[in-house]
Amino acid sequence: MILLSNGKINHKIKKNIKMGYNTYSLNFAHSDISGFNVCPKANKISTGENHSKKSTCSSVCVGYNGFASIHNSVMESRIKKTISYYVDRESFYNQLIHEIKLSIKASKKENLKPSFRLNAYSDIRHENNIIQDGKNIFDLFPEVDFYDYTKLVDRKTPKNYQLTYSHHNPDFIETATALKNGLNCAVVFEKLPKRLNVNGKAYQVVDGDETDLRLDEKINGKNVIVGLKFKGSKAKLKNAINEGFCLPTSNTSLYY
Repeated sequence: MILLSNGKINHKIKKNIKMGYNTYSLNFAHSDISGFNVCPKANKISTGENHSKKSTCSSVCVGYNGFASIHNSVMESRIKKTISYYVDRESFYNQLIHEIKLSIKASKKENLKPSFRLNAYSDIRHENNIIQDGKNIFDLFPEVDFYDYTKLVDRKTPKNYQLTYSHHNPDFIETATALKNGLNCAVVFEKLPKRLNVNGKAYQVVDGDETDLRLDEKINGKNVIVGLKFKGSKAKLKNAINEGFCLPTSNTSLYY
């Protein structure tokens, strides 16, 4: 079983090539589809969970899009990877280390910088898993860039692992905390504004759909909002707005 997917087959991730990066992703089955919950801040799909402090993102997750919406084998592969991580973690990481090394060599042959997303559709604290000589996966490759989105505001990660907080609560409390902690924050919009008001403070919005690369995006040393346009049907858009997952154009109090 191959763990890493080459970003060249992903519509958004392949945009990183124009930035000089070849990005490989680890695609787990999102939420608890596999029987294991890889998204602790998202409501579980299997039980129809509707916890007010969790995100409704599971129902509109982009993990359903692309090839996963066409070929059943794609989701089946993600489920196998997820189960492998939980039932035989040592073998899983040994395989991941091997594939990262191969990916680094392949990228260099193309004169591209290698980069990795280990949580394409998940939110696992890989930094907490010690796998070799007291080191985690990021420590083993200190010169390589890793990045991800997260809904967890309290993660402490190595310098080569950059996180972008993923906004999901209408009250903006955790989003404000993440910004205060130095993280950029990704927000889903019906239509991208130029600036966003977060608890009385204006933050510049950058277009997060131009590239998937979430590295060094601060402007003049200031945190930014990574704007992502909602992708889905009108019915799903309406539902996402009602549940607070997507910010509507009509709520002008949010924009400067």
